[in-house]
Amino acid sequence: MALITVILPTCDRPALLPRAVASVLAQTEPDFELLVIDNNRGDPPLAGQSVAAGWRRDPRVQIIRPDAMRNAAVARNAGLAAARGAWVSYLDDDDTYRPDKLERQLALALTTGAPLVLCGATFHLRGRERAVQCDAPEWRGDDLILRARWNTPLLFHRHPGDARFDESLSPGEDAEFAHRLLARAGVPAVPVVPRPLVDIFPQPGPRVNVTAAPVRPAAARILAARRGFYSRGARRRYVLQTLLALAKLGRRPGRCTVLGWRLLRESRGADWRPCANALAVSLNLFPGRWVS
Repeated sequence: MALITVILPTCDRPALLPRAVASVLAQTEPDFELLVIDNNRGDPPLAGQSVAAGWRRDPRVQIIRPDAMRNAAVARNAGLAAARGAWVSYLDDDDTYRPDKLERQLALALTTGAPLVLCGATFHLRGRERAVQCDAPEWRGDDLILRARWNTPLLFHRHPGDARFDESLSPGEDAEFAHRLLARAGVPAVPVVPRPLVDIFPQPGPRVNVTAAPVRPAAARILAARRGFYSRGARRRYVLQTLLALAKLGRRPGRCTVLGWRLLRESRGADWRPCANALAVSLNLFPGRWVS
């Protein structure tokens, strides 16, 4: 049985998928399995395509095609159902792991005894780079809702009968899932490897299966999962961040301006980047050049 399961959903990105798979197969931690979840909308299945020829014979790699192919949460749940590893990590098909990602995170988890750990990440967008989650060895208290990045940087311990992703949520399903894990574990802090171990490449243009509708219920469930844990100021700031994201998705510059100013005041300027990002996107200024 593999020690770590890496779940890699893919949806109609045959040119990018080999890079993601290669980054997993190059890991310095040898004890893992890779589950590639075929969420492609066309035929033939991924297992029969030439893009998979180089690695489908690798005994560590398994290709799974779910019966239902709606969104990322469905694909991730299909991976969880098939996972054999004690630990689980995710990777999107347009992103990559650094070679020591699994090794460093597993070592941190085993050293601290934490049921879930995070790492730093580098965002790449049209020649620009920005490292995030690299300035502290752990996230504690309000930082868990305001600053933590829960998708690709997460490694968590899997339990039989574990929670599953809420398939009605996209986006927001990864953060909501992580907060349920936090609530179950009852931990006040999450250790972080404070260096980039993943590279994230946001793709230009509209995102697949992303609408404004599920953002609000995802935020409500995140707050409910740890009711009473976060400060009142952090909850207000998180709600403003969520409303700003809704306005950004709806391309509403007036709403972005009002919410942006409120968020800047509430955060004392700390959230200037998402405010500028939302206004730029809603006005279609400098498309593709802002890093969230």
